[in-house]
Amino acid sequence: MSLTAIVWVLLGVALIPLSLKRPVWAVGLYMLTYFAAPQNWWWGDEVPEARYALYAGIILLLAAIAHKVQSADDGRRMTGAHKAAILMCINATLVHQLFAVDRVISADTYVECLKYSLLFYLIWYVIRDRKDFRTAIMSIAVGAFYIGWEVTINERGDFNGSRLEGVGAPGADAANSLANLMLTCLPLVSSLLVDGKIRHKVVAIMAAPLVLNVLILCNSRGAFLGLIGMALAFLFIARGRTRKKAIQSLALGSVALYLLLGNPKILDRFTTTFVGSEQRDNSAASRIVFWKAGLRQLNAYPLGAGGGSFKFNLGRAFRIEVGDVNADNRALHNGYLTEATDWGIQGLILKLTMFLMTLIAAYRTEERCRREGRTTEAITGLCIMTAGIGLLIHAFFGSFLQPEWAYWVMALMLRYSELYKEPETAVAAEPVPLTVALQGGPQAA
Repeated sequence: MSLTAIVWVLLGVALIPLSLKRPVWAVGLYMLTYFAAPQNWWWGDEVPEARYALYAGIILLLAAIAHKVQSADDGRRMTGAHKAAILMCINATLVHQLFAVDRVISADTYVECLKYSLLFYLIWYVIRDRKDFRTAIMSIAVGAFYIGWEVTINERGDFNGSRLEGVGAPGADAANSLANLMLTCLPLVSSLLVDGKIRHKVVAIMAAPLVLNVLILCNSRGAFLGLIGMALAFLFIARGRTRKKAIQSLALGSVALYLLLGNPKILDRFTTTFVGSEQRDNSAASRIVFWKAGLRQLNAYPLGAGGGSFKFNLGRAFRIEVGDVNADNRALHNGYLTEATDWGIQGLILKLTMFLMTLIAAYRTEERCRREGRTTEAITGLCIMTAGIGLLIHAFFGSFLQPEWAYWVMALMLRYSELYKEPETAVAAEPVPLTVALQGGPQAA
């Protein structure tokens, strides 16, 4: 068995008892099974085949239940974002049962909607304090670092033209989706440089350039636009002393980006986004055809046609209607239209409501930190928010409102808004271990 496989197994085994003691470590266990999913890597055949992500999710659920048992009232209440998530699941259930053109095709996307909504709640719930908040982000940073290490140092993956393919994580194993994952992770990793201890900063310093390099190698125009949007949002949302810090951070990031942009094909491809139709390449032009076809499907099925309905069922016919004579089964390449064609206009409204509620909550806390002179805490909020903003921008060019990392970001924005609202004055008490909680709660301890 290779050293990587041995380390993966040992780390997973170590995280299980840690999860039972402090629930947030279950997030670390889940991220281990996500970013280093054995089936996606060269060493995976050396590890016994199993549904590791499912088991990690069950442990995360048990850890959350145990925390609930031992802390009957920790002061947290369901927010509007939670209610929007519940309504979104109810809507998906109704569309799947009543309006799906093919429930067999719809089933996978429907189950993912339910599963990721639960994951949103669990990540939000097990983050008890700022230490847990940093631990959750650290788990994502280490996972992103691993992908960056494999691609940059071990040269994993293949290149289709000038785009990185054949490497990544579940749901992020193609160039565009991997770019979106890395785009989302980059500001989360950067937040550890601002609000973290030495170990957090070391991981961030090592991970950030590798994550940025993977993002560049994916050569996704939408991701580049998302990166620009994140930088502009980071700069213009910041005010006062936070803007000075923001400018310094962007200057450092710009130097790293310049040093990594060594492939002229990347810039050539990116510039085709802004030229006329006679010069636009096939990839950019095809998106317009997809969007027209998606709008036609939405007009025909305004309440939704079920999960994956455009990609696997109706899309080909509507693409032929708009003149795509070589139409085949392909994704819609727009997260907003994908959400609407799957779960209806009402489903898109609910998803955006959920997203905007968490974003607005984080913004209010960031502004409060800024006004009270808590610059570090304000910059942390900017990093978390820009992860969501970058994802929303890139979602115009790919189906990126549905992947699970969108739910991670919403959970982190919501928890930031609660944990950083007031200055940190006290350390939360250690939770009762899961084994004790299941035997009778805190009294048993």
